[in-house]
Amino acid sequence: MARILCLRSAALAACVTITAPANAFWWGDNCAGCAEACGSRPTPAQTAVDHVHSLYCINRQWPSPYVCPDRVNAHAPFNTMVSNGWRRQNLMGSHHFKQDSTELTQAGELKVQWIMNQAPPAYRRMFVERSVDPQVTSTRIETVTKYAERIAMNGVVPQVRDTTIVSEGRPAGTVDFVNTQFRENMRVPMLPAGAFENE
Repeated sequence: MARILCLRSAALAACVTITAPANAFWWGDNCAGCAEACGSRPTPAQTAVDHVHSLYCINRQWPSPYVCPDRVNAHAPFNTMVSNGWRRQNLMGSHHFKQDSTELTQAGELKVQWIMNQAPPAYRRMFVERSVDPQVTSTRIETVTKYAERIAMNGVVPQVRDTTIVSEGRPAGTVDFVNTQFRENMRVPMLPAGAFENE
């Protein structure tokens, strides 16, 4: 009998040791501000009776302790996607700069103006496409910063940094040339000759 009690005590002690990391995860600071929904945090079990009681409390409050971390983990990818989308939207590519990278093109100036004045305040950050030459990258960042400081409203300090995202845009002159050639070479809409002769 003493041996059975000793084995049961050892098994309960092992349970307490094994479940400690799980309790630390689910009852830790993963609730992201919804501690009331998660319920009260159980205290570490001191005896086998305390451990059984704490397990009873956890089972009684199920699934509240698990809902909060699941919600946080479900929302995290969406926040990342929104952040990446705004990083691409506010990306300054090589076609936004003139040849020496010390001046912005008209398209670059318009883009900086839109970011500083029209974009939501939380996303008024500019990202410069990283060049192979670090000196060119730093020159472009300095160029964007100076222009943004000149047009900034309410003394807002512009946030400019480099990024590894590659801009997929093209110079505005190239786009205008393609559209102009398309319009100039359009065929005149007319019916073929002799279309109504058989009527």
